[in-house]
Amino acid sequence: MRCKGYTAAWLLPILAALMVLLLGAMQRGVEVRESWYQQNIADNMAVSAAVLMAREMNLLAITNRALLANELSIAQVVGIASWYQMMKDVADRSAIISAWIPYLNSITSTIARIVRRMERPLNQVLQGVIYFQQAITTALRATQWYARLAFAMEIPRTLSQIYQQHGQQGDAWQLLHAPGIVPAPWLWWTFIPPQRSGNDAGLSQRLMHASLDAFSAKRSYPWFDLIGLELAKAGGARLVVDDAGAWHWQGIDTVSLHVRGLLDSTELAVGDGASYLGDQIQRIEVEHFGGSAATNPTATEWAADSQLAMGRYATTFSYFNRPQLAPEDWPKVIVRLPQATAKAGVFYSRPQRWFARRDEQLEQANLFNALWQERLESLTLRDRTMLSLFKSEAPHG
Repeated sequence: MRCKGYTAAWLLPILAALMVLLLGAMQRGVEVRESWYQQNIADNMAVSAAVLMAREMNLLAITNRALLANELSIAQVVGIASWYQMMKDVADRSAIISAWIPYLNSITSTIARIVRRMERPLNQVLQGVIYFQQAITTALRATQWYARLAFAMEIPRTLSQIYQQHGQQGDAWQLLHAPGIVPAPWLWWTFIPPQRSGNDAGLSQRLMHASLDAFSAKRSYPWFDLIGLELAKAGGARLVVDDAGAWHWQGIDTVSLHVRGLLDSTELAVGDGASYLGDQIQRIEVEHFGGSAATNPTATEWAADSQLAMGRYATTFSYFNRPQLAPEDWPKVIVRLPQATAKAGVFYSRPQRWFARRDEQLEQANLFNALWQERLESLTLRDRTMLSLFKSEAPHG
């Protein structure tokens, strides 16, 4: 009985130690929870910055395609003008040829009068369409400039709101361009520079040629071919780029009757028309205008002698683009908080299931398809090294 109470005395240090361990574990748990919460905030802020960058790149891609589509519309208008001039010639010459044929002469002469009466209102409508398309082009270019300005300013403001929405006070955070040296969005201003035709290594011109529809590229086909007689239709649009990079649209349409003999063929021009926006049609190669010079050479010469001016305004195709967009060039940002760091960037992906290419090739990243997305990324060794070497005590702002 003399040992009574000794056990409790020995347990006191153990209980005290357990209490200290428990308090330490609770404190560590609070710190871990705070660190986890800070990391979530940093992740949300980094992803939000990447979302805004991806949205801007997608907006630029959409407007770049719209600019190309707008130029295609102008090519179609010029083509319609030359096609109508050709059809007017066909109607007039058909009326002259059939003047001695009873009943038929009244029909062809009536058609010719109707076509001639349509000429002035049609040309006015086409001129109005050209002015409207040019106004749309101006609006699209202004939208791109505004987007470049607005998104760069919106990124820091949005991140500041996210930081405050998480219950954080002040501006104790930094937004940096990976690998973590330059504050964002300074490099974002120059990441996608303005481009223009004549100064982009011919990229916009190649894209425009690839975007031409069947009517603009080549409207050549035989109207009929029977026993030595062929009525051949030929025509198309041509894009001419001058030394300053300005785009000039031209169109020619011709119809000729070819009478084939044993050794040669005789061409009888039935209809011809030519129109242009910018500079007049000068030199005509055999492969231009849907091969009109090769198919109907006489009618093509007549068309070049009676060109219809749709306007002297020649557009300079200007847009925003970055030709080199390899994966290592994709923009990335780093968000630094007092207790956490996060990294996010954009990536380009064209899902084959939904937007499969006809050639089944892997599409390279570009700013003509709105397929940019955001994602969180891990800090690389280079990022960690740069962040440790260029620590800044100054908060954002």
